Amino acid sequence: MEYKQMLAEELLKWAVSKSDGKYTCERADEGGNKALVLTTPYAEGRISITFLEKYTITEYRIRNDKEEDVFYLHFELQNLEHAEELFMEMRECLLKQRESKNRNILLCCTCGLTTSFFTMKLNETAELLGTKMHFSAVPYEMLFENADDKDAILIAPQMGYKFDSINNIYTDKLVMKIPAKIFSSYDVAAMITLLSEEFQKSKEDDKPAQKEDGIFSLKEEAGSLLIVSVINMERRTQIAYRVYDRDTVVTAKQITKERYSFSDIQDVIQTVLVLKPQISAICIVTPGMTNEGRLTYEDAGIFSLDVCGTIKEQFGLDAYLFNDADMIALGYAAKERDMQDSAFYFVPTGDHAGSVGIVANGKLLTTGSHMGGSQLESVTAITTFPKNPFTLARTPEGNIELASRYLTGLYSYTGIPHIAFYSSLITDAEELRKKMTSFIREEYIPEIVKVSSIREYLYDGVLRTAGVRE
Repeated sequence: MEYKQMLAEELLKWAVSKSDGKYTCERADEGGNKALVLTTPYAEGRISITFLEKYTITEYRIRNDKEEDVFYLHFELQNLEHAEELFMEMRECLLKQRESKNRNILLCCTCGLTTSFFTMKLNETAELLGTKMHFSAVPYEMLFENADDKDAILIAPQMGYKFDSINNIYTDKLVMKIPAKIFSSYDVAAMITLLSEEFQKSKEDDKPAQKEDGIFSLKEEAGSLLIVSVINMERRTQIAYRVYDRDTVVTAKQITKERYSFSDIQDVIQTVLVLKPQISAICIVTPGMTNEGRLTYEDAGIFSLDVCGTIKEQFGLDAYLFNDADMIALGYAAKERDMQDSAFYFVPTGDHAGSVGIVANGKLLTTGSHMGGSQLESVTAITTFPKNPFTLARTPEGNIELASRYLTGLYSYTGIPHIAFYSSLITDAEELRKKMTSFIREEYIPEIVKVSSIREYLYDGVLRTAGVRE
């Protein structure tokens, strides 16, 4: 224990040395445990080190000035170099939060040029008035890759016809049309006043968000199955995990990061095993190509990694590796289709291909034996598109263009009668269905259904694969 105390003290002293005057540091030790609070005007970071009888659990967390957790992870403190590496990732995220000190507003028009002067004047006036707003402008085709971290979207009058589709996508943001009178006269003071009123109105209308029960629990409940899922959502990586005692959830937590590496999975497993040592098996669900326990996920720099073998060697437990779309498809077919033939198409924001899982004849067609999982990436090379697929992935219209082609191909190859999909940029299944009529006759188009959430389908798919649920 003395060694871990010394290791923890070294880590905290090192973290203080990295401040460079960009954040203040204050110790917050309590009950024999150690903590360091990193404070900036725009966010607060916290390092918490908890000493158990045999183990030391370290948590890194950042909460921004909107009371949102934008970074969270935990691991067992064993190696100082590893802890420092993770801290530097946390520090980078903390310093990036400086942008959230202001209300960040994104202006959108057809090409970005007509709003540039207006944007410049808005920023000048906001600074002069001491208003905490920062404005930037992009053309429409770049809106959806720049809007995720913005507080409001202003649509130029000439783009007013896009308001409904943009508003349907960004239900958690303030989306406004710039009044033509204000835009034409460059009345920036009136625009800032109008924005301030709308922000105040939305604040009064906000209801407290339901939060997960705690960030991290040190309760010693027993579990038998650990499921770790990696899902790309809104250009961030969500690493969620649950411990099941049969089909009852005894622990459910989530880590949020901007970058993903396999060491994140190892840290989760190590920490869970410290707190719940009765785990009997581990299931990993991830994007990428999965084949006989090996993972290739190029976006994370992972190539033919023996995931199951590595976990077995490190932790002495059997591990099972699944593709995320496959498990979502299986869970969806069981919950919504009574295991009738169906496919599930999952498109993370900004992804030009997406991935698909297929259930046929009551069974999942596992990745490697069909065009499912993440193999749609390879289909791109043999599919004709009106524009570069990476450009199309930036807009709702482009996502419909891409999805209609992929799903037309999927239906042509498989004849699957029912396709469900999840995509934040495609809000209406009927629009997708209508676009598919450009390629096949309407009477042949399968049933198309949009779903609003995928996490429960994923877990249900894993439990059924593991034999926990029928």
